[in-house]
Amino acid sequence: MVIDLGPAIGLLSVGLLELPGSGLAPEAVQQHLFAVLVSTMALAVRRRHPLAVALAVAVTVMATSLGAEPPDEVAVLLAVIVSVFSAAAYLPTLVMVGAAAANAAALTVSILTDTAETDASSVATGMVLFIVLPAAVGAAYRRRRLATQSLEARAEELERQARGAVAAERRRIAREVHDLVAHSVSVIAVQAEAGKRVLDGGPEATGGAFTAIADASRSALVELARLLRLLREDEAPVPIEPLQPQPGLSDLDSLVARIGAAGLDVRLKIEGEARPLAQGVSLCAYRVIQEALTNTLKHSAADQADVTLRYGQNVLDLEVRTADDGSSSPPAGGTGRGLIGMWERVALCGGRLTLDISNGFAVRARLPVTGQVTS
Repeated sequence: MVIDLGPAIGLLSVGLLELPGSGLAPEAVQQHLFAVLVSTMALAVRRRHPLAVALAVAVTVMATSLGAEPPDEVAVLLAVIVSVFSAAAYLPTLVMVGAAAANAAALTVSILTDTAETDASSVATGMVLFIVLPAAVGAAYRRRRLATQSLEARAEELERQARGAVAAERRRIAREVHDLVAHSVSVIAVQAEAGKRVLDGGPEATGGAFTAIADASRSALVELARLLRLLREDEAPVPIEPLQPQPGLSDLDSLVARIGAAGLDVRLKIEGEARPLAQGVSLCAYRVIQEALTNTLKHSAADQADVTLRYGQNVLDLEVRTADDGSSSPPAGGTGRGLIGMWERVALCGGRLTLDISNGFAVRARLPVTGQVTS
């Protein structure tokens, strides 16, 4: 409104300067003054209320033409042009046609009531100059404005999608970092504590603990290097450790060995016919088992865990169970990200995750092998 107020006041000033030298009768001067005031000041709200402005200008021109002499002030004629342009620029097509028709009718009445200009050519010229051209220019402006808004909306949508993709990738990387760091550091911590307790036994007694610490450290470094390579894939290549494939159920034996070296005896049981699974399902199952066993090391006093894999026709069921639910151990200061990560991984695979503390602690997951998991 502020942007349009200045031009409206300018047109009003032009109209007021025209009236003293117009030669109109006093009664006609009052009517023309009213027409100038209404038609010019209405333009101050032409963007917010284009239909009301167009109708106000049309009614003013028609009323002045029928009540006195037709308004021929430049300010009023420019107000007609601007109101028609605004209607075409900011109103739907059908509404704009109605507003333009109202101004065309008012202009026709104004021309026909002017005794000096009553021929058809005057009407045609007036229609072209004051109605058709402003409407065409306004319609073109509206199309361009809507196209620009559509492109801006599309750009905003793409930006939102990009932010969502970045956030999803960050969550994925956070899960990967948590899984590998939490597991490896937990093994290192457990073995370091075990090394302290067996120092009196001599180098032979502590050798196994330090070997496990070295293996876990190297594994963590390789995994971190792999993640860093993913983060740097748009940069120049950097020399890092050779890449290794994502772990899966085929790597369970090495996981069980590492956990066993850390002091937790893991009994692995496979039911059904083991077969290769999709990489995403295999990785998800591996990470769930890894997280459950790592939590057992960190939060439980249990010295044994049972891992069961059941291969069904369309699903894979897995369970990790310990006899200790962790209530007898001191708090380890966990953040809960491990459990959240398990929920997210299983959900992404279309599966279900349940926790059971009725008899010790158990983590159960059902993952679809083909199709969706049914209740």
